[in-house]
Amino acid sequence: MYIFGKFKDENGSFKECLINDVEGMLGLYEAAHLRVHGEDILDEALAFTTTHLKSLVEHLEYPLAIKVNKALYRPIRKGLERLEARSYILIYQDEASHSKGWWKDLDFFSKLPFFRDRAVETYLWIVVACLEPQYSYALIIQAKLLAITTVIDDMYDDVALRLNWNFLHKQLRDNGSIDRLHKYTRSCYQAILNVYKEIEEKENTERFFCIHYAKEAGC
Repeated sequence: MYIFGKFKDENGSFKECLINDVEGMLGLYEAAHLRVHGEDILDEALAFTTTHLKSLVEHLEYPLAIKVNKALYRPIRKGLERLEARSYILIYQDEASHSKGWWKDLDFFSKLPFFRDRAVETYLWIVVACLEPQYSYALIIQAKLLAITTVIDDMYDDVALRLNWNFLHKQLRDNGSIDRLHKYTRSCYQAILNVYKEIEEKENTERFFCIHYAKEAGC
């Protein structure tokens, strides 16, 4: 219980500064529900976090307000994992750190009306392979490429029904002028090139040749 003791001040009370960190307090609230008999500090943590989360929830904005309301109604510990995961995936998509990021900037929503938004699913898929923190860069790159791959898959399913399959494949393989590409393939192709450019900028000089072969395989 030493780690939880760090949240207390010299008087044995939980630090007032914790109240300003709603996300952190929510995490402490969820952790307190894993307590067993005799863990008094977690009993105190539960009382502390419950009181302050209830007083703050009306002043929070979406999606944090939804997360706090859900936790107060039924903490993760008392929920069914699959049902909880489904609702949190939707919340995760709407969080500012993700909704205003790379995926939204691609604007596939308006450019490719037929595509399925599977960014979170592909991210979770890659997390299984790159779970450890030291692989965070590999996780980001692989998640981006896999997300774009799902878009290309949807494009083959939709556009190829109206265009010739060989023509669409040639368009995706054409590394000439992007302006000559079909409007759908242009968006995907540019997104792929941007990801490879990001890799090139971060890779060291000893592995620069890998990008050339990656482009040959992926583009």
